[in-house]
Amino acid sequence: MNKKPSSRALTALTIGLALAVGFVSGLSMSWKQPQIHPIADLKIEREAYQLVYDGLHKQARWVYEHLTADSVAGDADRSKFDFLEDPQIPQPLRSTKEDYARSGFDRGHLCPAADARSNDIAMKETFYLSNISPQCPQFNRGYWAMLERHVRELAKEHGSVHVFTGGLYLPQEGSDGKRYVRYQVIGKNDVAVPTHYFKIVLDDKYELIKAFVLPNEPISATTPLEQFKTSLENIEKSAGIVFRSQ
Repeated sequence: MNKKPSSRALTALTIGLALAVGFVSGLSMSWKQPQIHPIADLKIEREAYQLVYDGLHKQARWVYEHLTADSVAGDADRSKFDFLEDPQIPQPLRSTKEDYARSGFDRGHLCPAADARSNDIAMKETFYLSNISPQCPQFNRGYWAMLERHVRELAKEHGSVHVFTGGLYLPQEGSDGKRYVRYQVIGKNDVAVPTHYFKIVLDDKYELIKAFVLPNEPISATTPLEQFKTSLENIEKSAGIVFRSQ
């Protein structure tokens, strides 16, 4: 004959069930998705380019352009435009013109103004400071400008190319034999000065045409461009970015 459980046993069972339910409920609460989602990288799409903005370094992590033989033609006049803060970037993460003033660095375009000659809107948008990075003046006005012209020639040659551009912060060996990542910052907003820049050129099948990594320093015009060629995998490793999904 089955005995009915005692009141003490029922109490213990009730407490045990309550604890078990509370434990499971606590687990489910601990895995609950947050109601707010912090944003580390901001994506912006504009007429001549797209970019992902890095709020830590106060510039784009990468800028993407689709260049064609037609898109690099045009007569928009860059002299009508000036650099300006990007209204799509939250105020605490922006760079300003004052950051570059008396810094010793040029405000270097990542999507070049000369790639956006098709109309005034496209040209104006290249002057947003989210598309700008601190470049050594001799580099910006010399070898880097030469590389930009070379990419436009590739667009004409292939009819269509896909271009990624951005800054890198590469390690260097210190006097103690250890490797360190060191870079300068400028202005009150601590805009980072990349040690190097990359440029990747892909065809319409997203196969690599050419990839380059150049130091942010004066480079002699007689230096062969081939000296700075590298693999896509090397840039991906250095930048922490996968440019082609597998």
